[in-house]
Amino acid sequence: MNFKVSKTFDAIYSAYISGLYRLIVAYGSSRSGKSYSIMQLFCILLMQKKNYKITVWRGTRVDAVGTILEDFKSVISENAILYSKFIYNKKDATFTCKATGSVIHFMGTDVISKVLGMSQNISFFNEISHFSEEVFLQIKQRTTDLIFSDFNPSREFFINKYEAHESSIFLRSTYKDNEDFLTDGIIADLESYNPHEVGSTYVEGKKLMHNGAEVSDENEPPPHVFNTANKTADLYMHLVYALGLKAEKPNRVYRDWSTCTEDFFNQLEYESYFGLDFGISSPTAIVEVKYDGDRTFYLHQRMYKPNSILRMPLYEYIRTRMFPEISDEDLIVCDSAKKVMVDELAFAGLKAVKAIKGPGSVDKRITQIQGFNIIFTDTSEDLEEEYYNYSYKLDRYGLVTDDIDPKCKDHLMDATGYVISYLIGWLRIRFN
Repeated sequence: MNFKVSKTFDAIYSAYISGLYRLIVAYGSSRSGKSYSIMQLFCILLMQKKNYKITVWRGTRVDAVGTILEDFKSVISENAILYSKFIYNKKDATFTCKATGSVIHFMGTDVISKVLGMSQNISFFNEISHFSEEVFLQIKQRTTDLIFSDFNPSREFFINKYEAHESSIFLRSTYKDNEDFLTDGIIADLESYNPHEVGSTYVEGKKLMHNGAEVSDENEPPPHVFNTANKTADLYMHLVYALGLKAEKPNRVYRDWSTCTEDFFNQLEYESYFGLDFGISSPTAIVEVKYDGDRTFYLHQRMYKPNSILRMPLYEYIRTRMFPEISDEDLIVCDSAKKVMVDELAFAGLKAVKAIKGPGSVDKRITQIQGFNIIFTDTSEDLEEEYYNYSYKLDRYGLVTDDIDPKCKDHLMDATGYVISYLIGWLRIRFN
């Protein structure tokens, strides 16, 4: 079997065959080929080992099938002979090697009971930053041989503490390790983030360096004239998505939220309320919110789809396609800018009300939310992405303003703001 492989694959394969590691973590920039290289290695193992089992995990089964399963399918589709060596069971989301009986299973952690019932030789956490440590540990203790994972280092999270373990290896890669598989357009997009003159910086360890010292306000490299003029220069994007270095957006709106499992959320015996932000071509977002009566709100993403793809009115979708169902007695706090759409939901019998808006309402909602403890489910992937990227706009000098960056996705952040702001009055919540 001959694969065309990248430098990223070479590093992952070398770590595997060394036999030194229980945990192999591939992290780095966008388009560095991390996930694809791991799928190539798994294809080889399935053809070499008898009755071997590999489980690939994402936050939800739908995402597992729609993303990483497609990568594996792409690997074995490199030639017809290779593809013919596997049996694909679409219903179970598995591929079985005919010659060895070894199987790869693509799973979601959205149902914790399935996680607890699975055992395997190898587990792979695709985009591990979307998992809670609780789920990671439950799967890890049911995995006999190796754990693989990958992520973009956009923030600090639990996996980082494993870097000091002797049985772990962390492999950083960038798009340059995968250049042979990328188009000129993709490479140009990634390089457009660079705010510094080409050649003026270099990576040493995990730091961006200039003239022998870490880049800082006091040690600033010369600017990239073209990227700066075109307003594509972005230090955070350059560090995380081009260089594969850990960085945190300095202008984030929210911080210090935490996660829980979806099962834990469902078992909370608090009343559910819903926030709704309408979208036609952009996503319509629905978030379920529970309040514990003592400064903690629990969030779970329930919908993130444009109305244009629903093929039915929104009220019908809510009534027939959302499980657990949203009843006629459940409060839904909606974007008041779409009065006609709110009225349509109310006319259909749903308890839809308009969010509180007006001058300064956005700032007020943000300040209110910042005063509470917020916990969201680890399967709420779009909510998590918005949370980490929801930011204040920077001015021409790179200083943080009081305005929200219009480039940020904010559908679930807005929906969350609508319902929490409304509940403060509805439930007469008082700040200490």
